[in-house]
Amino acid sequence: IQLATCSPNFLILEGIETWDGFHAALLDKPVNWQNGYVIPSTEPGLGVTLNEAVAREHPYEGDELHLEMLTEPVR
Repeated sequence: IQLATCSPNFLILEGIETWDGFHAALLDKPVNWQNGYVIPSTEPGLGVTLNEAVAREHPYEGDELHLEMLTEPVR
């Protein structure tokens, strides 16, 4: 997110829907969405802090990556 906001030719940000549920729990502070736009954090560095305890509780056990495409934009 931070890199995208400082890139003059940036067009589209792809992500994990609205970073809610499990994905929100991975971060100490949630990603801020307003009207379909991601608002960059004012925190230092990358602007996010990984909750390592949550990450350790949910190790990836598969051997493939599965992402579902949405038919409508996130709002």
